[in-house]
Amino acid sequence: MSRPRSRFMPSRRSLPFILLSTIFVLYKSIPAEYSTQAFPSFSSYLSAEDVFYPHSLSTKSAGDHGTFVETSAYDLPKLIRSRRDVKEENQGGIDGLRIAVLEHAGFHEEVVGAVIKTLTDIGANFTLYRDNFRWGYAEVLSSGMNYTIPPTPYSDGTFASAVSNGEIDVTIHISCDHAFWNWPKNNLAYEAMKEAKDMQVVCMLHELENLSEHERKSWELAAKQERLTYLTLSKHVKNYLKSEVLKWADILKETSWGNVQVEEFVPIFPVDASRLPDSDLVQVEEYFPKRAESIPSRLAILGNIQPWRRTYNPILKDLHSAIQDDPEAWGYLPLSDESNSTYISSNDKSRPPVTLHFIGSLAPSAQLEIPDSMRDMVFIHSGLEYISFYRLLGSMDLVLPAFMGWTYLEKKLSSAIPAGIVSRVPILGSELLLNAYQFLRDPSIVLHAPGLKEIEAISLLRKGIDPNTQHKPLLPASSSSSSTDDNAYDTQQSNRGSGQLPMGMRNRKRGNVVSSKSFGATREDWDQYHDKLYEANSEMMFDLLDKLSRKIEMRKSLEKF
Repeated sequence: MSRPRSRFMPSRRSLPFILLSTIFVLYKSIPAEYSTQAFPSFSSYLSAEDVFYPHSLSTKSAGDHGTFVETSAYDLPKLIRSRRDVKEENQGGIDGLRIAVLEHAGFHEEVVGAVIKTLTDIGANFTLYRDNFRWGYAEVLSSGMNYTIPPTPYSDGTFASAVSNGEIDVTIHISCDHAFWNWPKNNLAYEAMKEAKDMQVVCMLHELENLSEHERKSWELAAKQERLTYLTLSKHVKNYLKSEVLKWADILKETSWGNVQVEEFVPIFPVDASRLPDSDLVQVEEYFPKRAESIPSRLAILGNIQPWRRTYNPILKDLHSAIQDDPEAWGYLPLSDESNSTYISSNDKSRPPVTLHFIGSLAPSAQLEIPDSMRDMVFIHSGLEYISFYRLLGSMDLVLPAFMGWTYLEKKLSSAIPAGIVSRVPILGSELLLNAYQFLRDPSIVLHAPGLKEIEAISLLRKGIDPNTQHKPLLPASSSSSSTDDNAYDTQQSNRGSGQLPMGMRNRKRGNVVSSKSFGATREDWDQYHDKLYEANSEMMFDLLDKLSRKIEMRKSLEKF
């Protein structure tokens, strides 16, 4: 007969629960500094003091500050490892990696420059394959980052031969869209890339509004051989492409597509517009240097000047109506009663006259509805060389995206966004723009309330009113001067050295809307923002190339057996 169990003794079923509870109590009693050392990956994910913070997402149970914050402008493995840990563990992982940067279509110079900048920053060994640069872009590379190496020709078969001979480990393919390959002259290089089973292909797609079966089939073989990586130029494009790639895997029942990595990369590179020369077509010396207290008056819309691409005519109509109602607020005298008269500047330095600048290639069929009275305040700049383009753009006060439709917010990057960042000109937009282009931070974006028209937002800015709150006054431009209770950032954010939030972003600790800084920004603000983007690009590229290097070595090891 067994001995009866005491009612004070735990049953066998309750032992696991008691054990887990004990472990949890002991863990919570460990001082913070020791728990951080014991669990470095998790703690680095939560703190990540040296990384770039995008738009935060409010939650109720995500740590002491009640806010979940992504630790990067990109969804990188550094969500569980700090940049410092990655470099310590993988330093030298890209040494000896032979990289080709291929741009065979004759487009996307700005993306080429950004990739060159990033590869140079991480010390990668690369060769640029391209026949030539258009519109003096080589001068931009030379003046901005002292890059003077001429590209290696592509059309003479040099690249195809290097691929066939196994001289390239990774090709970063700038213009990878199927439409750019659909030319007979590219067959040799295209076939060589498809057959190079030991070469990794980093495919940058641009025309996702035309994504089709042709695109999938272009690199189907590389995907099956686990040689394909997609690289996009913004978060919204990455999310869209990743969703489509997963659909391919599900519809076709092919796990290889599910394993294709999709990353993002911000196409910016150094250009100092204030130091570029004026030209016969661009005379803007008087607008440099910029002052932080300046009032927005020079407004730019970038891209092919086609009314079906951007809202040129609605903006013209809104501005015309606003000037008719109150010309003084826009820096002009009342319109004369004389026939064919135009608005004339009031020469009031406190209210500089607003001018609109359409910068891009003018389509012959474009029908711009410019009122006669506004003909002296609307300027069309077409056919500029790159140096003149960045010089002119750098003299502007605001870039208006003016998107027609949803393509640039869902499936495609607008080159106007990185162009504004490169030229240190903020982009005017609502949270809708910020949700798509999540790398936009103060000082690169001026937020206005959703549903507010661009001209309405600019009117508020000229009156010193935050267009996002529509009632709070703008604060002094210097981030160090923003120290009042109503707009103070939480201590942890300040300690991270950021000191910046986009206009109208929410205070994490209090949940109230932070008043905007003034319209202008200091050079230090822009330098800090650029540096963080360069760091994020470098980290992403280093991590990606390190992974590809490991894949290549593993494949070579398997081939030996």
